[in-house]
Amino acid sequence: MAFTTLSDDDVKEFWRLSGIYWREAKRCEGAGAYLAGCVMIGSALETLLCLMVDAHDEEAERTGKLPVRRGKPKPLLNWDLGELLRVAKAAGWLPSALDHEHDKWDGRKAHIGDHAEVLRELRNLVHPGRYRKAHFRRRVTARYLRWQFEVALLCRDWLAHHNNEALRERLRAAETEPPHR
Repeated sequence: MAFTTLSDDDVKEFWRLSGIYWREAKRCEGAGAYLAGCVMIGSALETLLCLMVDAHDEEAERTGKLPVRRGKPKPLLNWDLGELLRVAKAAGWLPSALDHEHDKWDGRKAHIGDHAEVLRELRNLVHPGRYRKAHFRRRVTARYLRWQFEVALLCRDWLAHHNNEALRERLRAAETEPPHR
């Protein structure tokens, strides 16, 4: 696929970065730097989603939700968290029930993909204009960060579940193929 550009070194680095971001978020939690922790958790999820798109590039392409630039799919390394989530939700890796542009938040209807969108929104509070618009005169507290950790772990589990199912499917298909001569 034209958009998947992760080399073996890129993949190794993304796994390493995911761990670094997670540990940094834990350090931020201990230091009371809750907004910074939310940024780190969002970055950890972003690395996992990049790895997921790279591993399941054909599925990602079939969603019809690939980000494009000048009529061509953007290189994966240039995707942002919103674009990664759009593909992950469309592929069913992180199921979603709400339309975030039009629906009001409903925790009873929300699925993991919807919670991941809120994680993205909290991560984007690093931008002053977004903070003022979405979180004016409020603080990001320990409760927000704890919730971010929970959502990121659930997303990780959903992505791992999809990977496990895809592997099982490939193994079943391999068992039914005739032996090679």
